[in-house]
Amino acid sequence: NTIFRGDEYSLKHLSIGFYGNDGVCLFKYFVQRTDPQWRFSMFLLLQNLTCFVVITICYTMIIKQTLKSSKSTGKKVCPAVIRLQRKITMIIATDFATWIPFTILALYYFFNGFSDDRIYAICSIILLPINSVMNPIIYNYDIIFRKLRKPIQRRSVTVATVTSVQCASATHTP
Repeated sequence: NTIFRGDEYSLKHLSIGFYGNDGVCLFKYFVQRTDPQWRFSMFLLLQNLTCFVVITICYTMIIKQTLKSSKSTGKKVCPAVIRLQRKITMIIATDFATWIPFTILALYYFFNGFSDDRIYAICSIILLPINSVMNPIIYNYDIIFRKLRKPIQRRSVTVATVTSVQCASATHTP
């Protein structure tokens, strides 16, 4: 049961098993009942799915509470609440977009099996790291884009000031 079955990868003679037989240092989630670690793999996979559901519920409750708090004061939703809601939505969306397809594929492999083991390598090299890359960007979105916006805002303020001064001097010229 190797991940890559072709001789072109020169891994056919290796039988590592637990972590797979490829260069990806990721726990072997794509297992079948014949694999000795299938119970542990399914436990981790279902635990990850459970954590996703709990996190989604908690973040949804945070959004509802912030909306309720804003409405109770009688004021419209402040920009900080909107930024928080946007950040929470992005976190949930990236987790959903990366882990749910991986979980579905792993469960499909476990119950039905499929012969294309390249899917595991693609998931572990491309799909799952997207979540790891996106989380720091999402958590620091405001800081990153505030720093990028400052030079742009300074230029636009300068252009607006120069334009208004030129317009004012043009109208007051005798």
